Amino acid sequence: MKLVRTVVSENFFQRFSDWFEPYLGPLGIDRRVLERADIEIPGEQYVALWEAAAQRNPSIGIELGFQTEADDFGALGHALYCAPSVEKALKTLHQFIVVFAQESRFDYRVDGNALVVEYQVTIPTILQRRQDAEFAITSVLRVLNLITSSSLRPLRLDFEHERPADLSVHKQVFQCPLYFNQPTNRILLPLETLQMPVARGNERLYKALEPYLEREREERAVSDELLAQVTRMIAAEMSSGAPSLDEICEQLNLSRRTLQRRLKDHGIEYSSLVEDVRRELALSYIKDSDYSMTEISLLVGYAESGSFTRAFRRWTGHSPQQYRSSNQSGS
Repeated sequence: MKLVRTVVSENFFQRFSDWFEPYLGPLGIDRRVLERADIEIPGEQYVALWEAAAQRNPSIGIELGFQTEADDFGALGHALYCAPSVEKALKTLHQFIVVFAQESRFDYRVDGNALVVEYQVTIPTILQRRQDAEFAITSVLRVLNLITSSSLRPLRLDFEHERPADLSVHKQVFQCPLYFNQPTNRILLPLETLQMPVARGNERLYKALEPYLEREREERAVSDELLAQVTRMIAAEMSSGAPSLDEICEQLNLSRRTLQRRLKDHGIEYSSLVEDVRRELALSYIKDSDYSMTEISLLVGYAESGSFTRAFRRWTGHSPQQYRSSNQSGS
């Protein structure tokens, strides 16, 4: 069983349809996203759509992020723009991001003299996600600039992905030190940002939107976050051998019996979940990385490439080399 976490189209894809329309068909995404605000896109396809659109414009995430408006993100966007304080806007984003995207997390905290806002995709098998990260971080800066009627200059930006060859757009937009290959995506802002007055705050409208967002959050919350957490833990340890059920139980402070029961509620066994994660990671590495087959076999827990090849044939009916060739020729 594979969790499907979705992103709601809202009005964003209607407004920027020209950028994304050519890539919907090849990725199998419902073309109604260009006409309706309630279409849900699987998280992996949503991130892949951004990467596909970057073929035409490698800075698309940043450029569109700085053009977003409240209506692009539906009720969540309007709540952010009418939040009565900067901290309330950030809290809203943290609490209700699932209303827009189930595959993402936003956090914020105070660290010394800086306000730190972090963003990350929570699906471990999505490897290529630069554009999604740059769009999300830029959108946060855009929201904060608009609600405070200011031009905030970040203290620092961190990104998970590798350093792009061309940083001209990054430097023009952010005007701050940039760091890549970092553990997460984050923007550091002056601490006083939290105390800045909000020009467009509308507490009455916010209170009207909040109950709706809470209902949507409850409806779109993943049924069992524990399963997603276990999946991430397996993926993180896969290169050194998949963790045993007992090791997972120890990390989660759960009994073996409890975890087995919770997994059974989803109709899966732990060994099957490990196999699912191994397969999805292998497919992602082959499609979205330049790792050699020997390196990929080690990354997914096989000491011998021959064992990996046999397993891959069992999963897909093709050898790893055939699978990579067919995906490259179809891209």
